[in-house]
Amino acid sequence: MSGAGLLQRCILAVGNTGLGKSFTATIFGAEDAKVGDSSESETRKITIHNIDGGFYIDTPGFDDSDDDKGDEETVRLIFFAMYKAGINEITTILWFVSPDVRAKGSYKRQAKFIELVAKDYNGIVWDNTIIVTKGDKIKKGPRDAGRAVAQEQAQKKGIRRNDLLSNTGNFKILLFESLKEDDDEEEGNSIYCTKNLTSDELNKYGVYKGSEKDRILAKYESLMKGHHEHPIDLAFRKLKCSKCREENDPRFAGPKCHQETRLVHLDKEWRHLGKVDDRHPQSAYWKHTSSFCDATTKEVKDQSFLCSVARVITVGIADPTKLQLVPGYWNCCKKNSNNSGCKLFYRCCDREHGSYGCQKFYDQCRHDYAERACIRICTGCEKDSDKEKGCVKICKVCEKDPHSTKGCSEVGYNDVNHDFHEP
Repeated sequence: MSGAGLLQRCILAVGNTGLGKSFTATIFGAEDAKVGDSSESETRKITIHNIDGGFYIDTPGFDDSDDDKGDEETVRLIFFAMYKAGINEITTILWFVSPDVRAKGSYKRQAKFIELVAKDYNGIVWDNTIIVTKGDKIKKGPRDAGRAVAQEQAQKKGIRRNDLLSNTGNFKILLFESLKEDDDEEEGNSIYCTKNLTSDELNKYGVYKGSEKDRILAKYESLMKGHHEHPIDLAFRKLKCSKCREENDPRFAGPKCHQETRLVHLDKEWRHLGKVDDRHPQSAYWKHTSSFCDATTKEVKDQSFLCSVARVITVGIADPTKLQLVPGYWNCCKKNSNNSGCKLFYRCCDREHGSYGCQKFYDQCRHDYAERACIRICTGCEKDSDKEKGCVKICKVCEKDPHSTKGCSEVGYNDVNHDFHEP
């Protein structure tokens, strides 16, 4: 079904329930269209039928009481169905109406929908529209409503034309078979049943036999002549919302979005700063590596003057002596007791200076390896999560990634609260 091209026609049928949208699909060759015989809707969803030379888009009635979706949602679903099917242009819009004087408000709402279909179309959508009236008389109500709505949109687009619906087709159609069934209720139409009129004569009054679909098709084809030359370009665009994961045409954007965001650090872990380094936490000091030898005395020759004279007089027989102090010393270096030490050692572990560190420390924060981590680091940006600005954007409401999750706040369909831009 996808891949509608320039040479293929696409017919969009809109209007209230029970006016013949699904029946008309069979006129154009749709084989799977369900046709009802009452005001109860047979079309509860957007249905794209394959027809001869293109597509026929059948839509739920705007007044479908069984449909729990509002008009705005129905419009959005119609756009979405076209978008998914690859239909970028509409050749003809068939607007099905009934001649009901009380339907003025409904006419205007449906006329606004037709303009909404062509919101981004630079031409006049009514040049490609046919008003299909269920009956043998054409009322001015639908055309007047369309003209009023068209004038509002034309001013916005800068289009000037005296009658914006001058090229809008009119097709009144009343099925002959329905007259037989409703003869008692529609006395004014009984003439078509009592007189033995030919098909040509009936057609002049807008009465067609359901069995003669070729005649109905011929009438549609004559009214659609020239529509191929100026199709309605839907101008679908695939845009990305910067606030949520919505990525499609803004005209059928989802009803939810993430409205406010904040920057946070998601995944965090406690760490120390820097690399682990082995070092000594305390300074070095001098000390001796062996025991101390205490001071002693020894007997030595007394070299004083008197002792020297005594040696001369006694011809060396007398040899006076005295006690001499031998200072204490360190066995490791033979230095005296006043020496602070001969080697450097660390106070923390009493290991010799230059030895491998006795404890593990982090070289930046300088904390012991066994201490509790000193800082919470974001694993995403590797920054201090308590001081640095967040690196991940999340929604303030649901605290989820707005770019990969559905919106959490109601904004309504086609709402400006979405922020669409080129992806």
